Amino acid sequence: MMELRAPTMKEMKLSIRVHSHLRYTDLFHTVLAQVAREIEIPDERLDWIALSLREAVNNAVLHGNGNDASKWIEVEMESSPKAFVMKVWDEGGGFSQDVLRDPTSPENLFKPNGRGIFLIRQFTDDLEFAKDASGRFGIVMTVSLDDKKSKKE
Repeated sequence: MMELRAPTMKEMKLSIRVHSHLRYTDLFHTVLAQVAREIEIPDERLDWIALSLREAVNNAVLHGNGNDASKWIEVEMESSPKAFVMKVWDEGGGFSQDVLRDPTSPENLFKPNGRGIFLIRQFTDDLEFAKDASGRFGIVMTVSLDDKKSKKE
């Protein structure tokens, strides 16, 4: 008996722009779950990728936009056969990486925040900070879909 499988979608691009509010974090999680099914993100990585997206969105709302609901955040997801890229944009001015403290240092272990970027670095294959032509600040997270290039197994 022959089994037919629906073709998978290896290339896609989507963008969602919403007012800067934490209530939209679950929306992005739901979208990511659907995208993951379409582009075959491995199940063992999906929870970590979802955590990275959640941290990036929360940082955009709370730190980038100062919890100002009149500002916007935008999440872009783009996939190719080799990589899945998530970009989270806010209207903030960005920050210097020098201000990031090491959450594994003894003096920071019990602080209630300051782990978001650290976690994102652990659970994605590449992390970059960017500014676009309109001046928005963004975090660009790349996940390799090529088993040979993925550093997170």
